[in-house]
Amino acid sequence: MELRSRLEGGLWGVLVGDAFGLTFQFTSRLAMELDYPRPEEIPMLDGLWSDDSSLTLATAHALTKGYSVEKIAENFLRWYYDGEFTPRGYPFDQGNTTSMAIERIASGVPPLEAGGSGEWDNGNGSLMRILPAAYYAYFKLSPLEEKLKLIHEVSMITHAHPRSLIGCGIYSLIIWNILDGMDKPGAYHEAIATAEKFYSIEPFAKELTHYDRVLSGRIHKVERSEIRGSGYVVHTLEASLWAFLRNEGFADAVKEVVSLGEDADTTGAVTGGLAGTYYGIDSIPKEWLEKIEAGEYVRKIIDEFVDSLLPGGQRRTRHGIPAHEAL
Repeated sequence: MELRSRLEGGLWGVLVGDAFGLTFQFTSRLAMELDYPRPEEIPMLDGLWSDDSSLTLATAHALTKGYSVEKIAENFLRWYYDGEFTPRGYPFDQGNTTSMAIERIASGVPPLEAGGSGEWDNGNGSLMRILPAAYYAYFKLSPLEEKLKLIHEVSMITHAHPRSLIGCGIYSLIIWNILDGMDKPGAYHEAIATAEKFYSIEPFAKELTHYDRVLSGRIHKVERSEIRGSGYVVHTLEASLWAFLRNEGFADAVKEVVSLGEDADTTGAVTGGLAGTYYGIDSIPKEWLEKIEAGEYVRKIIDEFVDSLLPGGQRRTRHGIPAHEAL
C-alpha cells in the first residue's frame, strides 16, 4: 500500500473516529448495548469533531514547517483562545489537564515544563493527538532514541507523566511498524518487545506494570467485559488496540470501540488513527468522510502535512481518485 494512502487514512481516521464517537460520548456501555445490541448496527450520526481532532490538526499544521515544540504549543494557544483548528470557530470538550497546561504556557511557562506530571494527569489528552508526531518522527528521524524523545516531548506539552509518555510511545511504535509494512500481529508484537526493552529504565520501569495487558501480547484476547472505554490513557490504549486487532476493517474497528461507550470520541479517534494507517484512506466509508464538518479546511491541513513528509513523492489521491479528477 502506498505510504500516502496510509498517512491520509490515519489522519482522516482520527477525525472520522472522533466524529463517529462524539455522538455517543459519556454514554454508558449498558445504554449502548441496549440501543445497539450489535456494534455493527451503530450509525455515524454526525460529522462534528472535537478537541481530539483539533489538537491533531494543530500538531500536523505546526510540523509541516519542521519540528518545534514552541510552534506546536503556539498552535495550541491559537486553538484554545482563538478557536483556530476547530469546525465551528470555538474550542470545546477539552480536559482539565490540557486546559491547565495551555494556560500555564500562556502565562509564560516553557512548553516542556507546562504539562501535568501528577498521578491524576494520565488522561488520554496527548495520546489522542500524537499521530502527526509519530508520522513526522518516522520520516525525519532515524535512531529510536531520537524518535521516542520527540514523541515524549510532544506529549509533555500537556501530559508529562511517564505513564502517558509510555502510552504515546507504544502507540507510535505500532504506527512505525505498520508504515514499515508489517501485518497487524507483527506490528503489535514487535512494538511491545521494543517498548519493554526501551522503557526498562527509570522513570519508566515502575510504570510498565500499568500496561501489563498490552505488553502481554494478548490484549485482543481479553474479554469484552474487561475492556474499558474511559478517558484514562491506559484504558484508551487497551481499548483501541483491542478493537483494532480483533476486527478486519476500519469501520468495524471504530464501531466496536465506540460500542464500549464512555470516552467514545477519543477511543474512536485513537482507533481510527491506527486502523486508517493500516488499511489506508480507501478503507474509510466515503459517506463518513463526506459528513466531516469543515472538510475542505481539514483537507488543506492534511494535504500540506503529508506533502511535507513525501516531497515530490507519491501522487496525492482523494479517496482513491487522482487529485485532478476529484476536484
